Amino acid sequence: MFRSNFDALNPLNNPLLQDPDAAAATTGLTRADRIVHKWWIHHFKKVPFPTKKVPLNLNVLPSLTKLGTERRTLNHNTINNHNHDLIKENVRVESIKNHIYADGDTWGYYPGVAVFMVWNSPPWMFTVRHQRGLESLLFRHPDACVVVFSETVELDFFSGGFVKDGYKVAVAMPNLDELLKDTPAHVFSNVWFEWRKTEFYSTHYSELIRLAALYKYGGIYLDSDIIVLKPILFLNNSVGTEDQGSGSALNGAVMAFQRHSLFIKECLEEFYQTYDDTSLRGNGADLLTRVARKYLGDESKSVELLELNVEPSYVFFPISSQNIARYFIAPATETEKAQQDLLLEKILHNSLTFHFWNSLTFSLIPEPDSLVSRLLNYACIRCLELL
Repeated sequence: MFRSNFDALNPLNNPLLQDPDAAAATTGLTRADRIVHKWWIHHFKKVPFPTKKVPLNLNVLPSLTKLGTERRTLNHNTINNHNHDLIKENVRVESIKNHIYADGDTWGYYPGVAVFMVWNSPPWMFTVRHQRGLESLLFRHPDACVVVFSETVELDFFSGGFVKDGYKVAVAMPNLDELLKDTPAHVFSNVWFEWRKTEFYSTHYSELIRLAALYKYGGIYLDSDIIVLKPILFLNNSVGTEDQGSGSALNGAVMAFQRHSLFIKECLEEFYQTYDDTSLRGNGADLLTRVARKYLGDESKSVELLELNVEPSYVFFPISSQNIARYFIAPATETEKAQQDLLLEKILHNSLTFHFWNSLTFSLIPEPDSLVSRLLNYACIRCLELL
């Protein structure tokens, strides 16, 4: 008679499901693979291995997207109720018949040209510079549909200001399973609860969301600390270099791409293949730079497939991150004022956007008559008001 040994069949004893932090068990695996390993270990520990023979019922396995912390999502009913309220308030929206949902049916309404942003800080950190950035966009493009992806603010965050004034600004809590569906980076939706515990999750989440949104829908992505100086909706398959000192390094604070862009698809592939949860820039600006160099150097692609417009630094980032802090200070002499006047004129003539480099300047308050203060109020709508 054969003797069964269920311990030998325990999936936790499979060498591929051992501790993902043990080098011997995961040699040659990417960090994304290691995250998947952690999920499987978490799953099998959560569901005890049976001590007697039982039939395997796949229907009782938990849904991957429902494990971990409960997530607030913008679903079909939320959108319908939200749009019903907007229509009652006579906000300029397109016919409900023209809704476009992320998976083709259940969520995501982006009438006209979509402009995407991501906000993962607390609501109280949405300061005047961020409000002015949004105002500058709507000042140039009052009919733009702005979608702010966020895990931290309520869906009606902008209803008392911009929406009440007739602008199409909405907060959406993305369902990663739907947003990343059919992309190379879909694995991150399955391990969201584990991924969010990593040190740079908020930054990496923003970098992945912007790539996925541009790939799925097409449109423009803007960082929340970008001031729009001129119309930008004409941009197509465009990304900008960061500054003259960093050579050809790219920065994703401003991006405009067509739906299903091959370049963005390769960025999503690179995000999965090389993901490093310990690197602040490795999955963002550095990733864009790596992919662009490989992408533009691939002789196997036709000219049509290689469509990528790399803008010089002055177009999106006229002042570098190394120099930005000094322009929060008002000029002390007539000579300094003349220099800043000349620089302002040059920026307004040559640049489409201005970047505050908020990660470096979040604690700085621009002095009156400083260059930053003048740019903040250059294209405002609620110029003397805060949300």
